[in-house]
Amino acid sequence: MTAIIILNWNNANDTLSCLDSLQNAEGEFKVYLVDNGSTDNSMQRIEAWVKEHPDFDICLIPLDMNYGFACGNNKGIAVAAKDNPDSYLLLNNDTEVTTDFLVKLKSFSKTHSQYKVLTPLIFFHSDKSRIWNAGGRLKWGKRSYFYNNQTATDIKEKEYIPISFVTGCALYFLPEILKDDMTVFTEKFFFGEEDCEFSLRMLKQRFAMACVLDSVIYHKVSSTISPVSLPGKLYIYYLNRFINVRQSYGRLFYLFWRIASLPSIKKGLLMNGCPRTYVQGFINRIFEVSSQKENVTYCDFITALNTGWSGKERGKKRVLILSDSSSDHTKRWVKATAERGHEVALFSLNDMDADYYRKLDGVTLYAHNIFGTLKDQKTNGTVEKLNYLKPFRALKRCIREFKPDMVHAHYATSYGLLGVLSGFHPLIISLWGSDAYLFPKVSWLHRKLLEFNFSKADRILSTSHCMAREVSKYTDKKIHVTPFGVDEERFVPAKNKAEKKEYIIGTVKALSAIYGIDTLIDAFAIVVRENPGINLRLVIAGDGAERNNLEKQAHDLGLTDKVTFLGRIPNEAVAVLLSNMDVYVALSRSDSESFGVAAVEAMSCGVPVVVAEADGFKEVVPDGVAGYIVPKNDARAAADRISYLLNNASVAQEMGNAGRKHVIDNYTWKSSVDTMMDIYKIIM
Repeated sequence: MTAIIILNWNNANDTLSCLDSLQNAEGEFKVYLVDNGSTDNSMQRIEAWVKEHPDFDICLIPLDMNYGFACGNNKGIAVAAKDNPDSYLLLNNDTEVTTDFLVKLKSFSKTHSQYKVLTPLIFFHSDKSRIWNAGGRLKWGKRSYFYNNQTATDIKEKEYIPISFVTGCALYFLPEILKDDMTVFTEKFFFGEEDCEFSLRMLKQRFAMACVLDSVIYHKVSSTISPVSLPGKLYIYYLNRFINVRQSYGRLFYLFWRIASLPSIKKGLLMNGCPRTYVQGFINRIFEVSSQKENVTYCDFITALNTGWSGKERGKKRVLILSDSSSDHTKRWVKATAERGHEVALFSLNDMDADYYRKLDGVTLYAHNIFGTLKDQKTNGTVEKLNYLKPFRALKRCIREFKPDMVHAHYATSYGLLGVLSGFHPLIISLWGSDAYLFPKVSWLHRKLLEFNFSKADRILSTSHCMAREVSKYTDKKIHVTPFGVDEERFVPAKNKAEKKEYIIGTVKALSAIYGIDTLIDAFAIVVRENPGINLRLVIAGDGAERNNLEKQAHDLGLTDKVTFLGRIPNEAVAVLLSNMDVYVALSRSDSESFGVAAVEAMSCGVPVVVAEADGFKEVVPDGVAGYIVPKNDARAAADRISYLLNNASVAQEMGNAGRKHVIDNYTWKSSVDTMMDIYKIIM
């Protein structure tokens, strides 16, 4: 019987998938599942799975705290040893196995008795054609994986590969290699490096190891590493390695190793998103601590997880936001950041709504009105961007006074340029729409300016996946998606809609040609004409350059008494307006509609929506579920969908409910703020 040891820590999803795959595995085995002091509901879910599979041979071993990878596995081995297994397999919980993987290992072990330690051929779970690990080589502290990122057809060996390094992901061994205390791993390293120390020990004791090529499993590489904990886990990873090198090869070699490994560590940190400003400090900490410590403890591990790239305890930080003070989105981000306990300074290139920010605790406003001279200039953006440089000295002074821990520029081409030229790091740039879709298409110079800003940013954020794809044309950096989100407690369905005397179709949008308000008015005219028995009203909230033209259009179509132009309304009034609509309509003709906040707010109010097929709408509106997506500039198609919803109350109600659920599941304001705060934690 083979004792399979699986270690779980706050990751029931992967553990249960692993157990599901083991159900179909051939051969005689028993699973010993060690829960390493999980603080979530892992054990309850695993216990429920065990009850649902009474014939599966499994022993649950709940531990009272997180003992680390090595100690957790050792405790599992100690329990399993009482059943006298003929072999052991340490198996990561984020793996899935093939049916015959174990019988292939046991068969090879019997016919090649000189090999006491084996590993299967491990493929990436995300791409089952690519090899993650076929064992490896360990020489002078340097490890390398055989055939990493290659395919099975690249393997030259026929049956097996002799190896000198074996990963702890899937480690099959015979009882004779256990230490005198019946453990397999050293417990010097709380997380990581156990497999390297183990491989070194096997080499010294002359226990041969091999990768068995016809035994196959799949690994969800790094699935348990969240972006927030990544800096701490990388710190522990490198710290463990340097301690192990010093102890295994001596101090002289260790000093040489420090110098030789410097370029690869820098590259690894930058590839994993470490801001350049923190790289050297990160490395210095590793060098200093690894020269002194003999082991890594649970306390070291937890402390590392709670610190970012800077090595400072996460907590209250000073965040400098560069953004338009008059924007509702700016107000929401500033307020939310302050409410999460950070000190916030807002640097704005206009001085609008100053009273709003003065009332917020923990917020300081630095406002500079530079737009008065620009109102009548038709610059196509070029002169305007130069004017953004006027308050540059003021920004530098703001940075000296406020002493931020990070700078977050909202809008890539204006505030982003200011952030870049300030030279401050870490720097985050958030895209809002036209800065990604329109600005780089104006000219070659505009494109180069955007690319330059991206090249200097430590993080680039997009409000949608579709905009992230657009931005990837101008940078190779990873784009993180941070949706605007909706306050689902404010944008709620109307509790008691009175018996309908008037059906309201509406939109909330700036009155600009690109937003297709003219198409909406044409569609409304069709709906009025084809539904004479329904009392209809079109409500348009928003203001802009097209208002006079749109009012004239409504008059010419004989709709003056049925179309209400509310002008710009305060954000506080939007929720009430949306909740009283029967259909929300947004017929933007521009792909720069990168997210569609108002449409999401309408869905949160339980209102079915009809939207144009702009990228942002297609991402947030499930077509045929929460509403309908229609072709751009097609008043007829929009009218048909609006009429259908007005004449089919049960369908409209069902879509409204589905839209509300879709928002709760995907676009709540809390989840959006959580995502942004995670980015802050990662970068600071």
